Amino acid sequence: MAVVKPGEIMGTLNLRSHQAVVTIPYTTKTYSILYKDSSNLKYDADKQTIHKNYTGWIQRLDEAIRSRLTAAGM
Repeated sequence: MAVVKPGEIMGTLNLRSHQAVVTIPYTTKTYSILYKDSSNLKYDADKQTIHKNYTGWIQRLDEAIRSRLTAAGM
C-alpha cells in the first residue's frame, strides 16, 4: 500500500507471476476498491473478465480494511 495523494491509496499484490494493482479512494465515511492494472491475470476490458482468484483477493483486502476500521472504532 502507498498513499498516492490525500484520499487515495494504491495497493499492489504480487503473487508468484501475477500482479494486481488497485486504487482505494476514501473519505472519513467511505472507501472503494477499484481495479487499476494487472499483469498475467488475463484481464479483458471488453468482456469484463479477469483471473478467477482476483475476486477472492479483493474480498480479503476488503475484509482486512473493515477489520482495521472496526478495531480503530470507525
